[in-house]
Amino acid sequence: MRGNDGDRQIAALTLEHYPDMTEAELARIEADAQSRWSLQASLLVHRVGELKVGDNIVLVVTASAHRQDAFEAAGFLMDYLKTRAPFWKKETMASGESAWVEARTEDETAAKRWR
Repeated sequence: MRGNDGDRQIAALTLEHYPDMTEAELARIEADAQSRWSLQASLLVHRVGELKVGDNIVLVVTASAHRQDAFEAAGFLMDYLKTRAPFWKKETMASGESAWVEARTEDETAAKRWR
């Protein structure tokens, strides 16, 4: 987790989700990747709860006999996690103020390349 976003100093990020909904969507995203590329295995881990600056949030692992398939599938999975997985994020600033994070145009633009 990054500690700043432009001129804003972020102290914590809280990620919320509905487990059954989230797990079903992650499985769907992973199955989509496996249907597009020749993968031997894949793994998605996305943390929830309160995270502090420097904490890891997401892990995407892909394995394939062909490195390009593994690289592309990992990119797809990360882009789709950012735009399709049902997580709600709330930033807490160093000042103590908090706000829900809106979807970012650049994340949506990155995901468009896979459609």
